[in-house]
Amino acid sequence: MDPGAPRRRGRFSIRLLVLTLAVLLSLSVRSEAEVITLTEETFSDKIKEKDTVWFVQFCVPWCKHCKNLGTLWEDLGKVMEGEDEIEIGQVDCGVSKPVCSKVDIHSYPTFKVFYEGEEVAKYKDVQNTSSMKRLLNSIVVDWILLGPRDVESLKNFVKNEAEKAVEAKLIESEL
Repeated sequence: MDPGAPRRRGRFSIRLLVLTLAVLLSLSVRSEAEVITLTEETFSDKIKEKDTVWFVQFCVPWCKHCKNLGTLWEDLGKVMEGEDEIEIGQVDCGVSKPVCSKVDIHSYPTFKVFYEGEEVAKYKDVQNTSSMKRLLNSIVVDWILLGPRDVESLKNFVKNEAEKAVEAKLIESEL
């Protein structure tokens, strides 16, 4: 028997233990990002998820207005974390041009709300995370509690909520 065999087995066992711990630790860390990057391969399937509203940012890395948003989109993703019915997504139109063409994106940034594969709203002006969270929560909670759960009713509900938000902003600016 090789006199170094027990030592090598001991090193192997330690390495195996370290590797196992590393894998277990990586599994315990939250694996899903707050903002989910959607690509040509994932976009269609994700926005078709049942009972899930997707709020998606369409941007390109070179866009000045996209850069001016800073961490707003990531902040919104963190704020919305844990909301089962709402997902925050992002599409890089420089990488996923077919996706952006398919959903008619012509300027950046553009923000769209999707439900079960249907576009229900489009926004060009995102101001801050708290206003966006309020809007998204009111859309989802009120819509679920107050009306029929179909795409057309959600579109109408989103339009009404957006109009209320604009009116509130106008009143606030007059004060």
